[in-house]
Amino acid sequence: MVETIELPPFTPRSKLTMEDVVRDPAFRYSVNMVRVDLESLARVAFAAQGCTSRKWWRCLRAAPSAGATYPLRVYVAAMSVRGLEEGLYAYTSPAPKLHYLERVGALPGSAGEYSFTLFFEERPERTTSVYGVRGYMYVREEVGHAIQGAVLEASVLGLAVRVRRCKELEGFDGRVEYCLDVGGRGAPLLENPNPRESLLPAPLKPLLTLEEALLARRSVRRYELAPLRLREVSSILLWSSSLINAHRPYPPLRGSYRVSCYIVVRDVEDLKPGIYGYDSKRHSLNLIKRGNYARELALACLGQEWVEEAPINIVLSTSESVEEAEVEAGLLGHCIYIAATSINLGTVAIGAFYDDEVASVLGISERPLYVFPVGRPTGASTS
Repeated sequence: MVETIELPPFTPRSKLTMEDVVRDPAFRYSVNMVRVDLESLARVAFAAQGCTSRKWWRCLRAAPSAGATYPLRVYVAAMSVRGLEEGLYAYTSPAPKLHYLERVGALPGSAGEYSFTLFFEERPERTTSVYGVRGYMYVREEVGHAIQGAVLEASVLGLAVRVRRCKELEGFDGRVEYCLDVGGRGAPLLENPNPRESLLPAPLKPLLTLEEALLARRSVRRYELAPLRLREVSSILLWSSSLINAHRPYPPLRGSYRVSCYIVVRDVEDLKPGIYGYDSKRHSLNLIKRGNYARELALACLGQEWVEEAPINIVLSTSESVEEAEVEAGLLGHCIYIAATSINLGTVAIGAFYDDEVASVLGISERPLYVFPVGRPTGASTS
């Protein structure tokens, strides 16, 4: 008989915002094994794969998924959790405010000296059956989204995390490439963020707490025909891509960052239309070419009209061919989602485009990974 443990429902309780969390992220510290409570485990797992709402008779999850194919399953190796026996558990969230663990076996060999570890099992056939070979990239990006959701919630809870590549694991139906170790905070591994000169204006104050934004995040495809303010653009870039001392708002994979960020501007107050490269060290925009390229970008994105209608599009790209760049695009992309949601803006992750045409529009030689149109939601066409 399967042992099932119902978990406490996820409801926002912390006052910390995205602005607070990027200043003191969970991956800034070494991870110690301490005794954590079951609710902390539940909240971290929910931020990765919990059911935040229901639409079209299915769950909408904390991490976005291409075509709602949901190729991931989260397993939890519990080593030091109050009220939970040591072992391996499958995490399930079939409805909002309902999630539970099912004990499936003993600890895997890769479990270490941590409070608990999340394993992200990939079942790519769920996505590749719809999108073909490109679906493998979508799955890796979704892994990044799920990991970053858990990292953000662990930061809210004052925990420490470490992202790592897993060793060969037995007992899983799909592939497990990435793990997230969670525990108490040890010694700082990175410097504290210090004030620095910035060429973009100061960010806005978030309108939602981080946990409220995690629950409210949706994929938004319809936008008002209204410009964005430069401070709104600055806020999203600062909370998603900016290099704050030694780190961005998400953890580096294998010790480095591989993803670049470009902005295609159509309608922003105090910023002329054009294509800009984002300098994460100086928090500034460098003009590449002037003009409105929204329509050209939309055509390169298979004619998706929300790309043309959005005031800006954020394009993520890489000069490397390694899988880590695709996972990193998910980490960064999740920050874009939460940052936009925190200031009542909307976005959607777009992975369907002609790579060479998007690169040509931007005038770059890098490989595009994601396109994020950003604007003020009209209230229609969200998922």
